[in-house]
Amino acid sequence: IAQRLTKLLVSASPSHRVTSIIRLSSQAESIKAISPNLVTPLVLSLENSQASDYTKVFEEASADVVYFIAGGGGKAGENGESAVERTRKVDYEGSLKIYDALEAVSGKKPRLIMISALDIRAPDAPFPAHYNETDRALSDRIREAHPVYYEWKYKADQELVGRTAFKWTIVRPGGLTEDPGAGTAAIGRTPLTSRVSRDDVAQVLLYLLDREDASGLAIDVAGGTSDIKSRLDEVIKKGESDFPL
Repeated sequence: IAQRLTKLLVSASPSHRVTSIIRLSSQAESIKAISPNLVTPLVLSLENSQASDYTKVFEEASADVVYFIAGGGGKAGENGESAVERTRKVDYEGSLKIYDALEAVSGKKPRLIMISALDIRAPDAPFPAHYNETDRALSDRIREAHPVYYEWKYKADQELVGRTAFKWTIVRPGGLTEDPGAGTAAIGRTPLTSRVSRDDVAQVLLYLLDREDASGLAIDVAGGTSDIKSRLDEVIKKGESDFPL
């Protein structure tokens, strides 16, 4: 999603300058090639760096918006860490590191647009009221297969909801596909069973760039037929968060 979003950002306006924080130097060349004048790749490990390192980056870049699109991917670490340990370090501790970094920025804090996932909720929370029987069955299967991921993502989102020093929006996409973007999606109170293309999620993230009025909202995104920009506007104006507190 991150590279798709970067392409959209620099295509949308020459005033959009992107600092793309990456884990491996081998990723830098392809990212720089997106737009040599507007995109700056920066190698900085979320697992091994400090919050102060990110504060410095945000301040030096005069960042207006920070997108958090990192994730452990359910994979083991390169230093012998188990998938469980890496999920905690990246998806939870890494998130908190960014929250702390934003709070420490001098002057106006950048907004945070946080990628989470559909169906993130407390382990003992009831199913969302709009889920049908198929959604509920799928939810049970997914959460049983990936309990650690759902635990730490929930804790990270719960922590974010309690932060007040900076503005934030959570985007909660469903299952992702590599299909070409259609420019359409289901947004807000979505079914769990409808998968969404990475292209269309990136489009949602682009439209949120200038939507400070989406602050404090968690927004579900799944595959659907509604025009993304129009439907996102409706959801933001309605002002209902999809994160179950």
